[in-house]
Amino acid sequence: MSAEKRREEKLKRRLQRIVKEQDLTKQREFVAGAMAEQGMDALTCAAALIYLSHPQLFGGFVAAGAPVPAKSTAVETSTAKLPWLDYKMVRYRLDVGLQHQVAREQIQDILVQESGVDKRRIGRIDIRQHYTLVELPDGMPTDIFQLLTEAAIGPHKLNIRRVRPNKFRQARGKSSAESAG
Repeated sequence: MSAEKRREEKLKRRLQRIVKEQDLTKQREFVAGAMAEQGMDALTCAAALIYLSHPQLFGGFVAAGAPVPAKSTAVETSTAKLPWLDYKMVRYRLDVGLQHQVAREQIQDILVQESGVDKRRIGRIDIRQHYTLVELPDGMPTDIFQLLTEAAIGPHKLNIRRVRPNKFRQARGKSSAESAG
């Protein structure tokens, strides 16, 4: 089975599990509102949502300004107006670093493979001696988080965990910005 087919099957299993285990009332209301507001059908809306979360799954990206095939024009037009495109970044710590001889590309590749996150949505990657700090879009589903916890680069597990903001550093940054202004 090809890597693309495995990712498709994995996505189908995750969708099936979410439908069985989660209350999707709020999400359904949002989708219904977006469909009505954008004048799109359910299939187009679902396709746009898959594209947003897994743009590389079905053959890559459409470059900004590039001609879009007629069938997908509605998807591109509708996603450009949707509110969740402006996303907040969250910092995570990975238990791999320089001592494990990992490269930025390896970290990006494993994040894309395991979570399906768009490579362009991976923020700053700071590889330190014993660990790595990486910024990812906020709102990572728990099943994706679990996959990344168990994922490994070579023999080294990522053991991803969210890094809490440093309140002292934030307060110090605000006071120095206020005194400068």
